[in-house]
Amino acid sequence: MKKDLAIATLSLIRTADERKVVFETVSELNNLGVSVVIVDEGSSIDDVKKLRTFNNVVVFEEKGLMNQLLLSQRETAKRADSIFYLHTDKLEFVKENARNLINAYLKQGPKGILIPARDETSINSYPSFQKKAEEFLNFFVSDYVGINNDFYSGPKLYPATLVNYLDRLHEDIGWGIEAYYYVLAKRLNLPFYFQTVSSPSPTDIDNEEKTKEYRLKIVEWQIRGFLFAKEVEL
Repeated sequence: MKKDLAIATLSLIRTADERKVVFETVSELNNLGVSVVIVDEGSSIDDVKKLRTFNNVVVFEEKGLMNQLLLSQRETAKRADSIFYLHTDKLEFVKENARNLINAYLKQGPKGILIPARDETSINSYPSFQKKAEEFLNFFVSDYVGINNDFYSGPKLYPATLVNYLDRLHEDIGWGIEAYYYVLAKRLNLPFYFQTVSSPSPTDIDNEEKTKEYRLKIVEWQIRGFLFAKEVEL
C-alpha cells in the first residue's frame, strides 16, 4: 500500500567532509518517519552498506545524473502518492525546514507543488554568478507560471503523478527535470505553493571557473527541460 509521502534523494560520498554531511542528513531524514529512497552514484561499498542500516532508508546504485534522477523518481513514486525531493548535502535545510514542509504539504487541499523559497538574506549569500544565473531561471519560469517567486532553492514537494511524464523524455536534461516539472504542473493546472525558508549558500566551491561552467550547464538543462515540457502530449 502506498504511503502519503516519501523522500527522493541522491548521494555520492568522496571525502570525509561529504561523508559527515551525508550521514547526518540521512539520519535527520530517517527520523522523519517516512520512506527515504537514495540513489547512490558511486560511494564506497562500506558507505553504501552504512546507508542501508537506516531503518526507513532504501538504497539503489546507479551511474550518471540523469539515470540517478530517473531511478530516484520512479522508485519513490512506487512507494508514495507525493514526493519530497532534496539533496543529501542540505543538512541545515533539513534540520530547520523538512518536518514543517512535510506537515504543510500534507495539510494542503489540492496537491500541487510546494516550493521552499529562499529569503532575501539567503539569496544574497550566494556567489554573484550563481545568483545572476538563478535570477534568469526564475525570470522565465515565473513568466510562464504566472507567479513571481524563487523556484530554484532545490528541494520541492509534488504529486508522484508527475513522474509518469518522465517516460516521455528521450533526452538527457539533467537538472532540467525541475523546469520540466514546473511547466507540466502549469499545463496540468496544479497549484503552486511557496514557503519562505532560510537556505544559505554552501561554502564548498573548489574551482570558481569550473563552478561557473557547471552553472551554465544547469541553465542549458533548465531551458531544454522547459521547452520539452511545453511539447509533451498530456
